[in-house]
Amino acid sequence: MANLSFDQYRIVAMATSVPTPVRTSQDFAAQYGQDVVDKIIKNVGVVQGHLSDAHTTTSDLCLHAANTLLDGMAIARDSIDVLLFVSQTPDYVAPSTACVLQDRLGLSVDCLAYDINLACSGFVYGISAALSYLANPGIRRVLLLCGDTVSKHCSPEDRGLVMLSYDGGSAILIDKDLDAKDQAHFKLRTNGSGYRSLIVPYGGYRHRIGSAERTLREPEVSRCDYDGYMNGADVFRFSITEVPKLVKDFKNDFAIDYAQVDRHILHQANIFIMKNIAKRVGITEDKMPVSIDRYGNTGAATIPLTICDHYARQGVAEVSETVSVCGFGIGLSLGVGLITMRNTRVFPIGLCGEYFDDNIENLHNETKSLVNC
Repeated sequence: MANLSFDQYRIVAMATSVPTPVRTSQDFAAQYGQDVVDKIIKNVGVVQGHLSDAHTTTSDLCLHAANTLLDGMAIARDSIDVLLFVSQTPDYVAPSTACVLQDRLGLSVDCLAYDINLACSGFVYGISAALSYLANPGIRRVLLLCGDTVSKHCSPEDRGLVMLSYDGGSAILIDKDLDAKDQAHFKLRTNGSGYRSLIVPYGGYRHRIGSAERTLREPEVSRCDYDGYMNGADVFRFSITEVPKLVKDFKNDFAIDYAQVDRHILHQANIFIMKNIAKRVGITEDKMPVSIDRYGNTGAATIPLTICDHYARQGVAEVSETVSVCGFGIGLSLGVGLITMRNTRVFPIGLCGEYFDDNIENLHNETKSLVNC
């Protein structure tokens, strides 16, 4: 049973970043028709979102958020003991993007760094992993980076995904605090039998080479082998049945009264799904902030984006509240947690217009002189 509890921690700060370009649901009216756009806005909830260009990746967005946080809090970069990068849209198949970010952020070589390959549940899993490290006496500070560029694996001719999927990154700084009395609780589950319901089937090592040509795969839906696929009916059933079960078990196992929790942050999957879950588990809508209307579904970034949007829309905020967090989706993976934000500095959502030039085109030129020597 994956029930986890932690204490002696403090969430120091949180920052998020999105790409500068904005795309609206109305932009699809000519392609899909105004009736489809109106239905998406009403049932899914997406009015607009931020879209990465061809060069900007998740690591760029997370790095921008991390620099905002570290510079804004005047944090010594050699004080970070652990760097976790949570995403299903990394820079490379190998190496771990976290290794590249350790260097780009100027962190110490003594910093532990690796990737966690999760998306929609990634923030919940990531923060529980961060607190697990802080339970070790040798670890005092963790930088958690969560994000996805979901738009990059969506076919522009798959309206079920393309009108929902957008991009974002986040940075969360968590310290050990031996005097803190606040407890954090988590319940985590995995239903891997549903792995085919949300999948990017080609490009990994089981199916490396596929067709890049988009062809008709479903009525009015064209995809190539490298595009994401979603079985909407399966994902809907999973979300409105398994997630409420998880939350109810979580509340029972840890004797948590949701009426006493200040805020409830759900993964921004779909406004209809979110409201359905809230009704089933006893979350009132006034305590459930929503950001999907302006930022869409950004995978691992949705929960921190919603936190920053809610608390810091008018500027940097200092927050002291109890917050439940619930992530669910691709995997199929799901998790719920209760954390305390105590004097946590929350930064407004930033706009990232920068990307990293890794000079990869010259990778083989650098060794060409060694050939036939």
